[in-house]
Amino acid sequence: MRNTPEGLYSVKGSQFEALQLPVIREQRGKDYIKFGLDNLFPQQLIELYNNSAMNHTCVDAIVDGMVGEGIVDYGGEYVNSEGETIDEIFRKISLDYELFGGFSMNVIWNKEGSRIAELYHLPFANVRSGKPDDEDHINSFYYSSDWSMIRKHKPVEYRAFDPVDNKKDNASQIYYCKNYEPGQEVYPLPSYVGGLNDIQLDGRVSKFHNANISNGLAPSMFVQFRNGIPSPEERRDIYREIEDTFTGEDNAGRFFLAFSEPGKELQVTPIENANDDYYITLEQRITSRILTAHRITSPLLLGIKDGAGFSSNSEEIITSYSHFMNTVVRPKQKKVLSTYGYLLKLFGLNVTLEIEPVPMLIGTEADDPALEENITNIASE
Repeated sequence: MRNTPEGLYSVKGSQFEALQLPVIREQRGKDYIKFGLDNLFPQQLIELYNNSAMNHTCVDAIVDGMVGEGIVDYGGEYVNSEGETIDEIFRKISLDYELFGGFSMNVIWNKEGSRIAELYHLPFANVRSGKPDDEDHINSFYYSSDWSMIRKHKPVEYRAFDPVDNKKDNASQIYYCKNYEPGQEVYPLPSYVGGLNDIQLDGRVSKFHNANISNGLAPSMFVQFRNGIPSPEERRDIYREIEDTFTGEDNAGRFFLAFSEPGKELQVTPIENANDDYYITLEQRITSRILTAHRITSPLLLGIKDGAGFSSNSEEIITSYSHFMNTVVRPKQKKVLSTYGYLLKLFGLNVTLEIEPVPMLIGTEADDPALEENITNIASE
């Protein structure tokens, strides 16, 4: 806040803090590369997944398409001593791949180093890359169950996946798979990265409305002190106190209580809230942009429909479902399945993996058998 001429008021507005893409760089004294300034960008993606209903639904719909009914013939095979099956691991790495743009696995070789003895899923958000060597090769990765508390949960170093040097101390390795992204040589970005701010906004708007109802639906207000102009330091303190009390989605609808001496009135002027049309338009904009970020052409694929029923939109469903499967689901399914298949080959399962498709990802009217047949055919192509 700057000084103003006597008799004028200084007004300062709050700014909405948009979600920033992660800064990825080495830090002196650390053997790993930070994923974002606070090293917690994957954890931010998890928060967006949990706080935005639309984003959560989009991610789950894509993962359901990738996983289908499971891997044909071999999905029930066990791959580790904890009793996890090929299908169970496949669903976990598919979710990570869609949510983060990559997945990681703990590969444990047998004593001879001739084949993989066990495969475990590692939460992608808990893995960080080691620093590259002189030839830009990553030779190690670091795992921590909580990167926000590394003094308590100290990062553990693992050898990067190496099918040659894999005996004794190097028998437990991390296989790290990530999307190719221009300019992202160490860590990936999710495919929906262009919609991160809208996803964040979806969660914040929902939280705002919840707080507004809980706090009594009071309007926003313009506060004017009419007892002279305080010093710049006092103005900063007053502004910060009001800002901390009232700004942000958690404080929507809170009331304001003030006291003043006689002759030194405090004027509080209510500001009319945005009408219902504003929030309807905002909701439509958020929904549209999140669907676009995930390349989902029709909300009908997520079960979002008007009152007309599915049968009246059968052509749109068929076209959208075909586009969804061919341009979104199958390329991701192919990527995860091929890399997973490579590990399973070293595990001793030298077969071609195939997915049993889900006959229908959405419900249809019982009196529209043609629609059900068409969608089933698309899923099986």
